[in-house]
Amino acid sequence: MTLDNDVLRRRTSVLGSLLGDAISRQSGNETLAIIEKLRKGFVQQRRTPDEAHKQQLLDFIASLDNQTLKNVIRGFSIYFFLANLSEENYLREVRRAQRTQLEQSWEGSFRRTLLECRERNIEPAQMQELLEHLKYMPVFTAHPTEARRRTTMNVLQGLFAHSDALNNYEEGSYAYEEAKAQTAQAIDLLWLSDEVRTRKPLVYDEINNGLHYFNASLFSAIPKVYRNLKNAIVDIYPELTDNPVPAFLRFGSWIGGDRDGNPFVTHETTELAVLKHADTVLRHYQVLIRQLRRQLIHSDTIVTVSQAVYAKIDSYDDLAQRVFEYNLDDYSNEPYRRLLSLIFAKINATNRLIQSKGADTDAKRDAYSDPEALLDDLRLIRQSVSTHDKAHADGLLLDTIRLIKTCGFHLAALDIRQESSYHGEVIADIFASASNLPDYHSLSEEERQTWLTRLLSHQGTPLMYTDNLSDKTREQLSLMNSIAKLRKLVGKDTFGSYVISMTNNASQLLEVLLLMRFAGLCTIDDDGVLSADLPVAPLFETIEDLKNIDTILPAVLDNPLYRGLLQHGDNTQEIMLGYSDSSKDGGIITSAWQLYSAQQTINGIAEKYGIKTRLFHGRGGSVSRGGGSTHKAIAAQPAGTLHGQIKITEQGEVLYAKYANTDTAVFELTMGITGALKACSSRFVMQPEALPNYEALFARLAEAGEQRYRQLTDHTDGFYQFYSQVTPVQEISLLNIGSRPAHRKKGVPSKTTLRAIPWVFGWSLARFTLPAWYGVGSALHSVAEDGELMKEMNDNWPFFSVFISNIEMAFTKSEMNIAKAYSQLCDDDTLRDAIMNEVLEEHALTESGLNTLLDQDTLLSSQQSLASSLQWRDAHLDPINYIQIELLKRARQQDADSLNDGELNVEDPLIRSINALAAGLRNTG
Repeated sequence: MTLDNDVLRRRTSVLGSLLGDAISRQSGNETLAIIEKLRKGFVQQRRTPDEAHKQQLLDFIASLDNQTLKNVIRGFSIYFFLANLSEENYLREVRRAQRTQLEQSWEGSFRRTLLECRERNIEPAQMQELLEHLKYMPVFTAHPTEARRRTTMNVLQGLFAHSDALNNYEEGSYAYEEAKAQTAQAIDLLWLSDEVRTRKPLVYDEINNGLHYFNASLFSAIPKVYRNLKNAIVDIYPELTDNPVPAFLRFGSWIGGDRDGNPFVTHETTELAVLKHADTVLRHYQVLIRQLRRQLIHSDTIVTVSQAVYAKIDSYDDLAQRVFEYNLDDYSNEPYRRLLSLIFAKINATNRLIQSKGADTDAKRDAYSDPEALLDDLRLIRQSVSTHDKAHADGLLLDTIRLIKTCGFHLAALDIRQESSYHGEVIADIFASASNLPDYHSLSEEERQTWLTRLLSHQGTPLMYTDNLSDKTREQLSLMNSIAKLRKLVGKDTFGSYVISMTNNASQLLEVLLLMRFAGLCTIDDDGVLSADLPVAPLFETIEDLKNIDTILPAVLDNPLYRGLLQHGDNTQEIMLGYSDSSKDGGIITSAWQLYSAQQTINGIAEKYGIKTRLFHGRGGSVSRGGGSTHKAIAAQPAGTLHGQIKITEQGEVLYAKYANTDTAVFELTMGITGALKACSSRFVMQPEALPNYEALFARLAEAGEQRYRQLTDHTDGFYQFYSQVTPVQEISLLNIGSRPAHRKKGVPSKTTLRAIPWVFGWSLARFTLPAWYGVGSALHSVAEDGELMKEMNDNWPFFSVFISNIEMAFTKSEMNIAKAYSQLCDDDTLRDAIMNEVLEEHALTESGLNTLLDQDTLLSSQQSLASSLQWRDAHLDPINYIQIELLKRARQQDADSLNDGELNVEDPLIRSINALAAGLRNTG
């Protein structure tokens, strides 16, 4: 999908002009003049570099006080908001235009994908089987470098609609002028409101932020996705017209369940998240039932209504006495409306019961027992309506049924995540409280497995004979009890998986199962077969752990008790792969290789043990954390590693970009679903004949890249001192973007103490984007003698070509002139020169290596639209980068106790500069 950048720039220019008017109106011409001087000055500097002119601009920035810099930054920040909005709107129009020309549907659309299936001779029966096995599960997380407030998001969503109207009316017409006035009013509101949070968000805020996207777009998008797929099936696979579309879409969330490193996520927080989820989705169902009640006004004096509808109404007679208390004969000749009124009341009772945590006995009398009971009522109505009004039967009524099948009463399955050593400490505390159990810490791995298996094999729920437990243990046991209660209250799909981060031993899976036993979440029957209400998913995230999968997984699968647990369920082991920490640990290229190899290893182990696997890809927004095109990334997975199901994280930093508007949400979901559909078909994912040669070469690339990366990050003295000084990583913690601490420990960060998101974010803001490419240049040059084979790999191996394409895009976002300016913040000249020499050398190697591999003279030669967009953004990012450098100098020199009265604290504009760069760069963390 390509953009006409001239059209896009014109549209952005209109919004920019309206922003200029707003700034002038609200803050005066002087503020606008300063912003324009910097904007035009740095655009000119990009076109015709001049060191003297650049120094004048830097001196001008240095002369501005903090309050003025705050306004300048806000101007650029809002400008980027508007530019991003304009681009999203234009992309939507391009897709709309392509839909009107069926032969022009874009790659990843349902139509194009099904046409490709037909071309590959996938028969109707095979297509139906693919759809029935398909399960696509995006999982929302609260790891945001998306710094926008929800208030700002709401204004931008209104602005999206106004600007859309502005683009579709003739300039000068009454409708155009009205849309222009509404757009200007919304931009005024952006300028007059605060785009940066004044306090650090609570987990409560993050839960609400995640739920925001369901109300904003997903409740509308989900039925559209199913409808669009059905339309494509009818057109391209007419043999399947009468087959219902399976409910293959599910949502998950970590927000309120991710405890790893976040002390603010407790069992009370988890309960809150579940209750908020249920309240959100059940309230929306009530909205839909009201709409259906206004639509299904059929009278039984005119049409024949199924007797089953009357029977169902009669079965709810007690409820009807209360619902129709004001008029017992209401809707007496309109049975659909009467039954829908009762359904509405039952949904309301269901929500009341859940919100009371089961205490509301009146609500319990009327509540639905589970989502299937609600679906039965709606299906009954649809079956009857379809006999005389197929349009309404297949309209909102069908959409509502599909939404309920997708979201249930829980909305999104909440995964629980905790770090493996945490469970070890809890188990050790429990062992210490029992006189007949050994010192857990002193046991070997084999001994731990033996003891845990023995305890799991005991009949009945384990009892605790002491209150003398640590706070950590009490909290863990309270969590397990909360999960058990909430599953009974809301439904069995309320929780997804229990994810164990930093898994490096088989005993760590058994530890969690034993902890589940205390709440009845894990039981053993009379035949000695173990079962668990939540699947336990190991998360492999460091390079070492990825390499050791072939040791860890067989160790747990060799345990007869654990194998019986899988066989008792659906014989599926979920396994999560961590992109972020593996990249931070060993570099982007070895991370990609180890993740690829891990999937093949997992597939081989699964075949050996006769189990199925569901891979959970922990991808981030930026390329260095597994970002890039979801469609291409999924479709390029190693052959045979997807078995119809895939879970994938949707990081907080990309939620707004993907799900702020319904059309965009439909597009993003479609791209992921079709990627999974392709990856599950052997007709799409075919092994290249020379794959063994390709893999051997990639392994060599990974080894060379890892050596170069580790030489810099592990073996260069003072590297993390350099990093903490030349990037805003220490200041990122000031930005109120997440409840979780940015660092595991205070002080100068290190690879082990620094979390993956701020690691990437810091390098991105300083325009190094180092995690996305460092080591790639050395790797490419190390196999220069195999250049032709590498080009062949790029032509024939989707996994490699997608990897290289992502690296090229991310590398192009690096800007070494800006990075050099940030490097001057390092107070050790010798250290700065040594590290910058290494970085610049690797940067040059990467640029030349990519251009040689891709047979081009300049980066992104084959993607001119993207290249033009990035070049335009660079010119507008430059002033913010140089302002941020000035602010970092001021912040680090500033004595907080000696601020002059009335002077704006430098932290305020500094925080805003981080926010502005995040908006301009996109995918920063």
